[in-house]
Amino acid sequence: MRLRADHKLFLTYLAVIAAVVAALTLGVRTTLRDHLMETVADDMRRETDLARALAATRPALAGDSMADWLGRLSGRRVTLVARDGRVLGDSEVHGAELARMENHAARPEVRAALEGRFGRDVRLSHTLGLEHMYVAGPGPHGEAIRLAIPLVRLNSALRSVQAGIFGVGLVALVLTGMLSFGFSVAVTRPLRQLASVARAMAGGDLTRRARARHRDELGELADALDTLAGELQRRLGQLEGERAEMQVLIDSMAEAVIAVGRDGVVRRANPAARRIFQLTGDPRGIAPEEVARRPAFLELVRRALGGDAVLPTELSDGDRHLLATAQPLPGGGAVMVFLDVSELRRLEDVRRDFVANASHELKTPLTAIRGFSETLLDPHLPGDLRTRFAATVKDNADRLQRIIDDLLDLSRIESGGYRVRPEIVSVPDAAAEAWAPFADEGARKEARFSADVPAECEYVWADPGAVRQILSNLFGNALRYVPAGGSIEVSARCVPGPMLRGPQPARETRAWVAVAVADTGSGIPAAHLPRIFERFYRADAARSRAEGGTGLGLSIVRHLVERHGGSIEAESTLGRGTTIRFTLPMPEEHDAADAEGDAV
Repeated sequence: MRLRADHKLFLTYLAVIAAVVAALTLGVRTTLRDHLMETVADDMRRETDLARALAATRPALAGDSMADWLGRLSGRRVTLVARDGRVLGDSEVHGAELARMENHAARPEVRAALEGRFGRDVRLSHTLGLEHMYVAGPGPHGEAIRLAIPLVRLNSALRSVQAGIFGVGLVALVLTGMLSFGFSVAVTRPLRQLASVARAMAGGDLTRRARARHRDELGELADALDTLAGELQRRLGQLEGERAEMQVLIDSMAEAVIAVGRDGVVRRANPAARRIFQLTGDPRGIAPEEVARRPAFLELVRRALGGDAVLPTELSDGDRHLLATAQPLPGGGAVMVFLDVSELRRLEDVRRDFVANASHELKTPLTAIRGFSETLLDPHLPGDLRTRFAATVKDNADRLQRIIDDLLDLSRIESGGYRVRPEIVSVPDAAAEAWAPFADEGARKEARFSADVPAECEYVWADPGAVRQILSNLFGNALRYVPAGGSIEVSARCVPGPMLRGPQPARETRAWVAVAVADTGSGIPAAHLPRIFERFYRADAARSRAEGGTGLGLSIVRHLVERHGGSIEAESTLGRGTTIRFTLPMPEEHDAADAEGDAV
């Protein structure tokens, strides 16, 4: 049978009052017992001190006689226990029974007293069969004096108090039950009327009003319902506006958002989702398999529809990487969000490779420097070895410096810290300046150097320092692989038409100069040519390190060329040599005028 609200309220009042009476009955017994026990224990502790003082005044009495005398004076059961736990005397045990009493050394209160402090315990007496409180303290001669009191009267008094409280509680329960019944009826009648109005409003009838008859809390509730009817109409209009705003927000998100119903079909997909998954037309109503057939995607949909909140999970399909999350909806279905992190993963791979390669390149010379430096610390090392080892340390320190310098240059260029300051630069002059530091080494290898640049292609519009660094890196790289008697040649030709890739302003009429650096070295295998401009990439790693290369030169060259808007490429044939060709912009008339104005 379904209970009415007034009956529920009435029964609730009765249950609360009954619980209070029960808690009060039990709580008073526990609280009062604890208080009385503490009071009795304090009294017995003082009586123990008094018994010790009295025992010191009667040295002639000992053992059971002392216990009987102290028991008569205190009205308590007194027990004397020797240091080894034997019972010397007990005011309520005599004769042969005293000898049969068990050793008391393990009793908590006795153990504390034999250690020179007071002890207390409550337990059932093995001798008398009644619950006692025991308090023991040290005696005048090292023994333990224990006083005991039966708790029969204390427990009886507690039961009487508890019974009185329970009786008063029953009377209070009857009286308050009658009052609560009338109160519950008076409270629930207007509540039922208000509930009827609220149900009508929930059904869509916002014209019905609750009329407040009293200016109390129920009257305030009736006024609130009347206000609610007006607020509902206003809020419904707001919700429609917010819904439209939310739709615009979702449609403008860069992340792909797909909502599916409990049956798994697509309910909504924003433009980013249609673009990432290449969905044409209206995607509503299509199955997940029509969005993407990848098993990882279908598993994500299955878990979300199963009620699992999927934490960020990466879905991969070739070069495409999507970071996906999914959240089940309370009414069934799920919402999935996808973020395209393909470019981020590519950059992470580049960074990881760069860190690994840089660490390896820096570790090699550092290991050599450390090893040879430790050897140089040997005072007995021959002079010729010391000189050779010191030279090795210097060579590796120089190589480490070159690597660091190249890393700093590359970082400055890639981070945008490098700014191109173009001038009219002579390619033959720049080639001669760049070759000057390598002339001695070229002479030792009997390498021939030449620069054959036509007059019409002699000048470029570029940063002079950048041009020298480009040529210097290419010369150094070529000289490492050119055999004795080989050659390094610089040539140039004019190239018409725009090919801007860098930060320089686009000019349709600008022509270009294609500069080529060709050597007759060992050449590069065709499989390595597409990657020789990557950082730390070497076609022949062992030989390059042995000859001091950092693996960054060609990467710096590529960045510098592209900062000028040009392009770079490599051609090579094994055993016949390599040609690196790059383009730089050719100066125009206004460039020459700008240069003359800067000079003035």
